[in-house]
Amino acid sequence: MLSLKNIDKAEAQKKQSQKIERELPYFITIVSLLAASGFGPFTIFQKIKEMRLLPMMRIESIKILKRIELLGVDPLTAITETKEKQASRLLGDFLSGYVSAIQSGGNVANYLKTKMKSAYDVLENKEKNSVEKLSGVIHGWLTMQIVVLAVFILISAVGSNPLTGSGTQTNSDPPYVLLIIGPIISAFFLIIVKGMINSSIQEVEVKKIIKFGIPCVLVASILILTKAFASLQIDAYILGASLIAASIWPTLKFMKIYRLNIDAETSTPQILRDITEARKAGMGPEKCIIRACKRKDFKSFNTLANMVSNKLEWGVVLNNIYEVLEKEIKNFQVLITFKILFEIISAGGGNVNSLDSLADASEKIHGIEKNKREMLKPYVIVGFMIITVTGFTTLLTLDSFANVNEEKNLNKDTQSVVTKPSSFIGTVSIALVLQAWLSGLFIGKITKGAYSGGFMYSINLVIITMVCIGLIQLHLLNFNSLLKHS
Repeated sequence: MLSLKNIDKAEAQKKQSQKIERELPYFITIVSLLAASGFGPFTIFQKIKEMRLLPMMRIESIKILKRIELLGVDPLTAITETKEKQASRLLGDFLSGYVSAIQSGGNVANYLKTKMKSAYDVLENKEKNSVEKLSGVIHGWLTMQIVVLAVFILISAVGSNPLTGSGTQTNSDPPYVLLIIGPIISAFFLIIVKGMINSSIQEVEVKKIIKFGIPCVLVASILILTKAFASLQIDAYILGASLIAASIWPTLKFMKIYRLNIDAETSTPQILRDITEARKAGMGPEKCIIRACKRKDFKSFNTLANMVSNKLEWGVVLNNIYEVLEKEIKNFQVLITFKILFEIISAGGGNVNSLDSLADASEKIHGIEKNKREMLKPYVIVGFMIITVTGFTTLLTLDSFANVNEEKNLNKDTQSVVTKPSSFIGTVSIALVLQAWLSGLFIGKITKGAYSGGFMYSINLVIITMVCIGLIQLHLLNFNSLLKHS
């Protein structure tokens, strides 16, 4: 019992440590830049306590401030006592070095700048490792898709019925029931990657997706279950059309959100660099921000950047400007950068070195995020290829078995010859359409960082799958014709 409690405690500490270390580079950046602006530990932790973007660091700051304010402990002693009880070794090491640098009279600014640089190097390595982990998950997903197809073909070839376990069949009916496993696997992998990806891109509201999507899917489900168009064999097209219709609104909504976030991430380092260079020329901090944010080449971020400039000209307080910005965009990197910038400016005008360090940090963050996206892009093509190939191969295999059944039943009535193969294709086609749609969501979560980003891929994959179904149903391609030509 005690060992189980210890395991649970260790697991909880590990999760807490991971959350802390995710926020650590930004925490070190804030401490470094505020310290360079002349602030002491007590004031720095007071400011961090107000930052909602760093919930774990807020908790740690509150712990330190309580020791100082309630127990009357010296700030450095409070930091030392807190770091000894840290779940994160990296945070404990940073606080220990920070206290030592102050107590020894060393170059605190240089120590903090060095730690800030190393923190972003660690962050970059972690992002690369996360991409490698995602790569393993993707390869597992691809392998499972191929295995399902191979099992489908193998069992079909030996004539075994997966439902009865019988090794003999009167008809060479392909075990299309196995294809249900494909969508189940995709749904399972969708759940797996949920906790593996930390993205600044916000999801489209689920309630609104349901509001637009449920009517389309509901109508399609009723038509399919009631077999309203069973004679036309278009159930797969009905399902595909409904899924496409349900995906259009979230696709358009997410594209707008994604474009704004990417433009904001790209523009923020440029704004900070412009502010730094203008500050070096002796311009006032507020005027530097106004000048930098008035540019017109920030694409979809222009509106928000110009809003910052206009409100500053009207004399609006920086904190109020930040609150408006926070309502309009949810990108963590952008918000934390502007929060630090406004804290530096409002605290003491922002010296050149602090602004220069912040610009460097922003460029580093942008570079890390951009490289991560570039490393994941090829998996879009891989995902499309595997879904297209497995779907098309499955349908070709299905069509070949339909031809075998037709040859076996030449002496039977025409209706049974035609109807059963058609029902095979119809049932399997529905499974393939659903599989394609779920696969699009999986690819979107991997490459865009949000499930909402997968609706665009889902639409494309469903269209490709329906084209494949059409080619097979119209007998434009089949194994027999391919063998004859060869």
